[in-house]
Amino acid sequence: MVLIEPLRSWLRTVADGPGVPDYLPELAAPGRLHATASGADLDAGPAESATALLTLARDGDLAARGAALDALGEAAVNWWLALDEALRQRWWWAPHWSRRIAADLVDGDLDTLRLVVAGCHHDGRIREAAVVRLAEQRHPVAVAVLALRACDRVAEVRQVARTAMTGWSSPPDGPAFTLFAELAFALGARREGAWLAERVDGMLLDLPAPRLELLLVARDRRVRRAAFRAAIAAGQLDQDRLIEAAIREQDPLIRMKCARVAVAAADAGQLRALLASRTALVRAEALRALIARGDLAVAEAALTDRHPLVRGVAQSALRRAGVEPSEHYRRLAAQTTPAPSVIAGLGETGRSDDGEVVMRWLSHPQARGRVEAIRAWRRLGVTRPASLVPMLHDESAAVTRQAVAILRRYPDAVDPSDLCSLLGAANPPHIRFAGYRLLTGGDVWQRLATGLRLVEDADQRLRATARADLAAWLEREAAISYRGPSRDRAAELDRLIDKARPILGESKVRLLRFHAGLDSSG
Repeated sequence: MVLIEPLRSWLRTVADGPGVPDYLPELAAPGRLHATASGADLDAGPAESATALLTLARDGDLAARGAALDALGEAAVNWWLALDEALRQRWWWAPHWSRRIAADLVDGDLDTLRLVVAGCHHDGRIREAAVVRLAEQRHPVAVAVLALRACDRVAEVRQVARTAMTGWSSPPDGPAFTLFAELAFALGARREGAWLAERVDGMLLDLPAPRLELLLVARDRRVRRAAFRAAIAAGQLDQDRLIEAAIREQDPLIRMKCARVAVAAADAGQLRALLASRTALVRAEALRALIARGDLAVAEAALTDRHPLVRGVAQSALRRAGVEPSEHYRRLAAQTTPAPSVIAGLGETGRSDDGEVVMRWLSHPQARGRVEAIRAWRRLGVTRPASLVPMLHDESAAVTRQAVAILRRYPDAVDPSDLCSLLGAANPPHIRFAGYRLLTGGDVWQRLATGLRLVEDADQRLRATARADLAAWLEREAAISYRGPSRDRAAELDRLIDKARPILGESKVRLLRFHAGLDSSG
């Protein structure tokens, strides 16, 4: 690619402009340059790193500039996006060098690092000229800047970058294409980013298996997802590779896609291997396939799976075969300390008279078991609110949340004084929050009194929640609270509102007193 004549003329005009000094600092110590460029230096943000890179590109020797270039090739996508913005801002500190860069972009010999920082200049015409010079390079950093500029907000810059990419005889190799793909999918949500993401998707479809394999293990899950889509569409993954991905791949969407393809051609042994997947959808797919082959034993074993989706597949299969899954759960629930999934399964398939069995396991030694016991009780329709009150003091926040979820339906099940005791500062935060939720779930004036008590609480979560709830009530509900507080409650509110005056401010205090029917002059 070559510079068009109007752009060449403009660059020469800029190069001949008046002399203005740069305001860049001294060159950073060599030992920090690699960490600064790659984003590994946690003490250096994008702005500081951009400044160091500009100084290095201007004043550093070739060896230091090459090392910084290699470090940039290792940088994460989020760092690249932040650094691009920071470089545009920091270029304002270097007006003299901007003129030098403009001159060199026409006639000079610029190395890759200098072209890269020029490609992140605040002036679109300098970015455009830098892209023209970068178009034929395949270094990961050069390719990264092309990706950024293909989504540039200036149409002329975008067009030059996109023209360079469409002219590639083949995509860049190795790490360069990996970084290019990572940036393409990261930029896909931008207004001008769709073109590049679609371009990369198309490139992946034409990549041979060895090159695609590098992307199947990329650090960015969006790249891995696209690579697996392309590999599956091209039939490049054998059964063992599909099963391995369905079991071990970190991304659940990839695991699911590979499992669906693998299940269609899997033998019984391979399907049983898929039952070890961490993803419930994968286990469910494998289970359905095994059941379709008449393997009811695997369905019985899956009755105690940790996920309700897999248990549901097993339960449905056994019912079709004339086997009642609840009987299996009852036998297991009668044993010493059943697994939480057994209690859950009994709640899913049992009858109301199974509530007594479930009740025994409200004291299950595992928090998950106690959680499932409460859920099972609710499903069976035999919840006894009084039996759940002690669970408000449970050491597990998950257990107290389940108890609160049921007790909020029974606002008179717990004496308000007992709930107030839950708010005691000596209690763990999750117990205090359980008390707050129950106290604010019924009577509106009790809700306000509770919130007012907590607007200065030491617990940040309680304090913020109480203040937000008071503000929401004033904004959306106060006008329709037609029944006023009792005399005792009004006196309590009077004291609490006055105490909270420094926190709430005069405006909210007046509104609260008005809606509570209190003397507005208090």
